[in-house]
Amino acid sequence: MQLQVGDDRVMEDQYARLLLKAHMIRIVPADAPVIASNCTLWEYEKSMPVAFTESNLAKVFVQDPGAIARTRLLFDRLAEVALDEGQSRSKLAEYVGRPRKDFDGPGARLA
Repeated sequence: MQLQVGDDRVMEDQYARLLLKAHMIRIVPADAPVIASNCTLWEYEKSMPVAFTESNLAKVFVQDPGAIARTRLLFDRLAEVALDEGQSRSKLAEYVGRPRKDFDGPGARLA
């Protein structure tokens, strides 16, 4: 499930939907020492895995064993630094329970 950036109300609604509908949630803290990467890994029982990444210049699908191994290392690292499922759900619940700001009022806006 992908979240969209928007005003506070939209974000709160998306967090609530994520809490209710997602099977498993793991949040990676913003200060975690990882390299950001837009990457997906599909693994199949009867076929070779496929890694996918994209940038503003290219979309790449790869089945090279070395690239698959590096992709698995990336996901292993994310699993190490991510909050566990209970902590992640609690963090999202905090965001859902925060008082809403008047969008037209003064103050900082966070995305």
